[in-house]
Amino acid sequence: MSDILNRFTANATEFTEVKLAADAPLLDLSGAVQMEPTISAGTLAALAGLQFEAQPKEPLTDPVFSKAPTTGKGMLSHVELIRDSFLNVRRDLLDLRDKANARQNQARSLIDRLCDFLDDYLKPEELRRLGVIDDDSQARPFRLLVAPDLHSTEGVLLRPKLDLAIPRPGDTGPDGTAHNDESALFAAGKVVADDIRKIEALRGALTTLRRRHQQALEDLRARLAALEADIPGEIRTLDVRERERTEALDDYAVAQRLLAEHWREIEAAYAERKRVIESHRGLFYVKVRETPLGRTLPDPLDLRPSSPDDLVPGCANRDTALPAALGPFIEAVYDIPAGDWASLRPLGHLLPGRAILAGLVDTRRQKLTLRLNRALTAETPVLTSLVQQNHALVREVAARPFNAGALSELQRQGSAILALDDLLAIPSPLLRDPARALHQRLDAAAGCLLARLRTIAPSIRLQWSTLAEANRLAVETPERWPGIADAEERDFNGIRTLVELVAWWFRQLDSDASGVARTAMRNLVRACLLLAASDDPRQLIQGSLKTIPGRFRLGEALRLTLNREAAPGTLLQLFDDSQRVIATLRVDDHDDQGTVASVATILDPEVERNPGAVLNTALRISGLNRG
Repeated sequence: MSDILNRFTANATEFTEVKLAADAPLLDLSGAVQMEPTISAGTLAALAGLQFEAQPKEPLTDPVFSKAPTTGKGMLSHVELIRDSFLNVRRDLLDLRDKANARQNQARSLIDRLCDFLDDYLKPEELRRLGVIDDDSQARPFRLLVAPDLHSTEGVLLRPKLDLAIPRPGDTGPDGTAHNDESALFAAGKVVADDIRKIEALRGALTTLRRRHQQALEDLRARLAALEADIPGEIRTLDVRERERTEALDDYAVAQRLLAEHWREIEAAYAERKRVIESHRGLFYVKVRETPLGRTLPDPLDLRPSSPDDLVPGCANRDTALPAALGPFIEAVYDIPAGDWASLRPLGHLLPGRAILAGLVDTRRQKLTLRLNRALTAETPVLTSLVQQNHALVREVAARPFNAGALSELQRQGSAILALDDLLAIPSPLLRDPARALHQRLDAAAGCLLARLRTIAPSIRLQWSTLAEANRLAVETPERWPGIADAEERDFNGIRTLVELVAWWFRQLDSDASGVARTAMRNLVRACLLLAASDDPRQLIQGSLKTIPGRFRLGEALRLTLNREAAPGTLLQLFDDSQRVIATLRVDDHDDQGTVASVATILDPEVERNPGAVLNTALRISGLNRG
């Protein structure tokens, strides 16, 4: 056939007529001339047997011979190109199949990996996590909904296989007939369509899963945005509950002190009963006589100090550290004008001349202005109202006039503005030394007052603090305070010292002192009552043991983890699992690794004998920061 095509194309421009042999049958070549799309095998066989003469007998016209040979050559070459392209495409499809079905480095094939991925993410537990189903029984219909071509009616995953054979021309078809070019092409198209359908089923399942995951992601983002919007409100609620918790802890500490006081009373009564029962020496009969009996009345005279250094009996004139919460109130006492103090009022004529006095008054007013511009802060919430009252007192003193023609009047106005701190800067020792002595005694008296109030029974202190907070307590006359008689029965000397100390405190003011001075003095006593009766919840210290010593004995160093820094010397209680206090610890120092403490007392002997069996890092530590 190739020989015929070569001869046909080579001599197409040289001959003018085709002559057939006498014995060759005449063929109709109209189909070839009219450029039919296909040439049958019989026609090609007949063309092979043709014999052409060397010279054409009759020439033909140019248009006929210029188109027919060229068109015939193009038709035959086109058929061969389609077949080659088909074979190339078939080979490429087989390569794609091999890549999809073959295993890479002994691993699973691409289709197996896709099917395993779908099987993993269509399991009931994964669908429940995504929120697609609520029960395992819903997993089967969901699989059929996502990938109906990949799952059976029971929901079992059917793994697609690209195993249909791609026929070639000449291969035997299903009916036993050999494929030609057209039938092989159409059969290959069916196989490719089946492969595409299977791959599209996998792609559709993956797309559905991706859409489900995207929807779940959007839902989670929406929930996250809603949670972020709710976080500030929840934080505020948490702060409120935290304050309620700390207040409850404070109430629990008050209840503990009341219970400890009650147990001490019971133990004292039991000890007295035991002493009465066990200490008798004999039984005597005496004659009954009428003898008047009565309680000894307390000494009506004022208590007098036994030492010149004592402010009052039982309160030595020594430096006493005051807690930070009392800072604003002792500062307000120091700001009382010099003319309101009983010991300084007669010394007003010792103030310096106009120029120096005017400078002192300007300096005092600048200090008062800075204090007025400072934000109001209180270490304890119950002291906030008292701090605000002191702030109003400062404003009243700052507004007092200082403008007079006579020097005596100017000194009187200056003594109504200048405070103790200003008198300490005066060159004259006749006024400076009394001011310094009064300053030191006021500081010592404030510390002694707070220490004395903390020794009173908790129940009585709680009653006094409640009245002081409501401003319904006669602060200047402690003998009229409710429960004072019960307090005298428990600690007679301590109560007499307290009464005398309060009386000394208000005796320092002149009888004609202004309301500013008396209010500042009353506010300090009320603040001492509030601090002595109820502790600030923010001063509660909680924590746990960080290290466990090999031997638990007095003075042994420990490492603690606390919620806040405690002042050195603070005593902390160590509780066991049953909430019993087994030891007390004393805070020594703080560093980068935590708090260093030492064992102060051991209340449970078992801890000292076998600390490893009792101590652990889960034991709780609690206390109160008095610094």
